[in-house]
Amino acid sequence: MASDVDSSENLSSDDPSALPFDPPGNVRMTAELRFKHTDDRRPIVNQYLRGHRVGKGQHGEVWVCWDLSDSRRELAIKAVKRNNPRAEKMNLLRRRNLPSSPHTPLTEKLGSAEYKIRKEIAIMKKCRHGHIVRLLEVIDDKLNDRIYMVMEYLAGGEIKWRNEQNEPVLKVDQCRRICRDVILGLEYLHYQGIIHRDIKPANLLWTADRQMVKISDFGVSHFSYAQHLAAAGSGQVLDNRNDPILLDDSDLSKRAGTPPFLAPEVIAEYNNTDPSPSMISLATSSTIPSSKSATQIYSSATIHASTSRRPPITKAIDIWALGVTLYCLLFGRIPFRSSDSSEYVLYNIICNQDWSPDETMGYDHISTGGRHPKSKNTEGAIVMNFLDRLLQKDVNKRITLDEAKVCLILYAAE
Repeated sequence: MASDVDSSENLSSDDPSALPFDPPGNVRMTAELRFKHTDDRRPIVNQYLRGHRVGKGQHGEVWVCWDLSDSRRELAIKAVKRNNPRAEKMNLLRRRNLPSSPHTPLTEKLGSAEYKIRKEIAIMKKCRHGHIVRLLEVIDDKLNDRIYMVMEYLAGGEIKWRNEQNEPVLKVDQCRRICRDVILGLEYLHYQGIIHRDIKPANLLWTADRQMVKISDFGVSHFSYAQHLAAAGSGQVLDNRNDPILLDDSDLSKRAGTPPFLAPEVIAEYNNTDPSPSMISLATSSTIPSSKSATQIYSSATIHASTSRRPPITKAIDIWALGVTLYCLLFGRIPFRSSDSSEYVLYNIICNQDWSPDETMGYDHISTGGRHPKSKNTEGAIVMNFLDRLLQKDVNKRITLDEAKVCLILYAAE
């Protein structure tokens, strides 16, 4: 069983300020929104004084805020719209001729945007771990067109993994510590039956002191009751086991995530196929941008598409995405890339081609020894072996999180 909070190597129990963020109590659900301004026109949402914006995504915006009822504790507040009129119009057109029944998925019964928000909230309410961004309060006033999510603020921001020259900016040991934190967070999520589905550098946030990384953004995550039982044992009783949003498995049949980080089993229909010019012209473009704009696109673009030919999707897709993420941190580039901005070509490359390392890795330029190092005891060889096991295209051969923790011990000892 994964522990609730796993302290970082450098944390001291004698220093309360260094302990992981873990306020008492469950997520508060507030049904009334009060919005006003200070004398200098700064907005206040309930008891939260809103500051500058720190993020903007497809479905909402994130601001720094201060809790005026708790010694001005610095937090983050995310505002998401219940409905996206353009997306809802398209959904309505797609659903117009579909019959409704008691078995109609919740994705059809609820507005698409609101469904995603409520699923993200339901998943985050289950999470309480030192390497997972903590949700504290949800302000859901039915008379307002936005839902507000108050959560832990990670002042260190998202992980920056390369410079403008596409060179790595992190030392190899920093990459190891980031990987350790993500593995501990994923271990907890998978024990809870949660598949993140969008592990990538942009969704990994530093604490203010840059000593710990936490997993964020559960917008496309999925809860699997079956996988929760498999991880925890059939004798376990699940909290929220009657929550229809958590028990709705229809989302898992849709492709979700960021294209360069998708596991081969997610895009299995592209396995052992050759990209032809006619197919490339039909494929969705604008996925693989130029190197100059790649950081922004890969940090925010998340795709959704349904597919019928695919093996079962399991928690192993998070392990693959961790492998792609580690490669990015070590080498400052994506391991699988398409030169013509075609998703079709990219997915063929992910499914059918191998990855290759540079001669050195990290900001400290440690030798990798190549794709298959001759010496097995060097730091480069240990890291290359670890990457090889993370990036196994056959899900049955891919490393497990338990095995990954053992590899990291060797990685750290070298």
